[in-house]
Amino acid sequence: MNPHTPGRSCARAERPVPRPPVRLGRAVLGLALVGLGLRFLALGMTPFLIPAAIVLGGALLVYETLRVRKPLVYEVSPLWISRGSDARRLAALRAVRLDWYRAASWQPWRPALLLELARETWPLDLGLEGWYDVWDCLRELRPELELPDWRRHPGVLKLLAQRRRHGVRLPPGVVVHEPSIAAMSVTAGLAVAFAELFVLPALGPAAASWEPLIFSGVAGLAVWLYTRLDPPRLNHVPPPKNRSRSPNPGSGRM
Repeated sequence: MNPHTPGRSCARAERPVPRPPVRLGRAVLGLALVGLGLRFLALGMTPFLIPAAIVLGGALLVYETLRVRKPLVYEVSPLWISRGSDARRLAALRAVRLDWYRAASWQPWRPALLLELARETWPLDLGLEGWYDVWDCLRELRPELELPDWRRHPGVLKLLAQRRRHGVRLPPGVVVHEPSIAAMSVTAGLAVAFAELFVLPALGPAAASWEPLIFSGVAGLAVWLYTRLDPPRLNHVPPPKNRSRSPNPGSGRM
């Protein structure tokens, strides 16, 4: 239980820390990208922006992997709600809504459950482990907020199906159909073979310097078309839980 959230904990959400093997794999991948980009630069690959982007992407991956960040924890009890070391009375929660947010102008927009308190708004990122428990807990403790069940919320269901695009954490029991990695790899390989047999000969000798770019573009287009024909979709969502009708301990004045 969070020492900054007095009382019995009802729900907890936090971003899980990647295991050491996962972090090591990401660091190795980032270093490999940096080396590949530098190799392309040494070979004089054109246009210059492609190898430079590979080097930059690899360096950012290594930086994000090695950077140590303290996980932000949300916790809810019958009388309190906390974010990290900051705690507020649950009665101060005025509204809850699903929307997009970003912490800074250079960061991407992310889906979040926005908790509107008296003078501030806390974004509960749907990429946190346990966001669904906090959602259910708020529905039970503050029914007057009329927060719908996430299992029936069309916006949440759409986000769950597109979880890889938006980084949404899947709740237990939710099953999502994902396009087959093997099938996408075969499709990309066939597209590259087609480009090598027909596209490059048609372009002539001038296409030799553009060969990596052409192969990458053809493979990417093939994978994109495959994902349009076989998009991610929800296969199973657990049934809604029964809402508690017990008195609300957090809605009255203290």
